[in-house]
Amino acid sequence: MTLTMRPTGLGSGADKDRPDYGVYSGEWNIGRIYETRGGPDSLRWFWSMTVIGPMTRSDRVATLDEAKAQLRKSWDAWKAGAGATGASYSLTPRPSINSSG
Repeated sequence: MTLTMRPTGLGSGADKDRPDYGVYSGEWNIGRIYETRGGPDSLRWFWSMTVIGPMTRSDRVATLDEAKAQLRKSWDAWKAGAGATGASYSLTPRPSINSSG
């Protein structure tokens, strides 16, 4: 099963155009990645996981690619601890359920 990203649509006002994604394994929301406002460029992107475990579950990093890679690493650690095997995972954008077209 592939990890996918869906725009959350949570932004409003000044944050309406800020990238903000829910991360899904199938239909299960396992995390979030979004661009922060303010602060140093080295901490521009925030990622977090909604599952509980001993692995790193959140961090701030410089790029979207780095956020995806760190979330994927933590997700793989969670899967290994949960005994989940045999699936292929990658983070790929997925259209929002609310998008038109």
